[in-house]
Amino acid sequence: MDTETDLFVQAFWVKCRDIIRPELDTAVDALRHAGHETNISTLEYSPDEKGPESAPALIMTIHPSGSTESRVLRYRGDVVAREIEVMASGCKTSRFDLSAVTTTDVKNDIALCFGSLLK
Repeated sequence: MDTETDLFVQAFWVKCRDIIRPELDTAVDALRHAGHETNISTLEYSPDEKGPESAPALIMTIHPSGSTESRVLRYRGDVVAREIEVMASGCKTSRFDLSAVTTTDVKNDIALCFGSLLK
């Protein structure tokens, strides 16, 4: 792995640890309290693989109570473009400079993806 890629992947995980994960943890608590099944998982960067699944990612999945469907909110580090990609079930995919992602952005992502379940 080259130095720029290594630095981007490290910066992605720092952003996840400091900004994204705390907000997802808060949402998990609220969703579980509302009776939904939810979890958070990670995908590590795999430089030997190609495609979106080789990128580092932080993923929140929810299975609403009484439903067979699931919803997913994924924060993926696009190593090639050096951006973060935010993908949510039923929502348009967004791309941002990694440094531009804020706590407010993450709260908005959660509200868009899971807001109806948090009421």
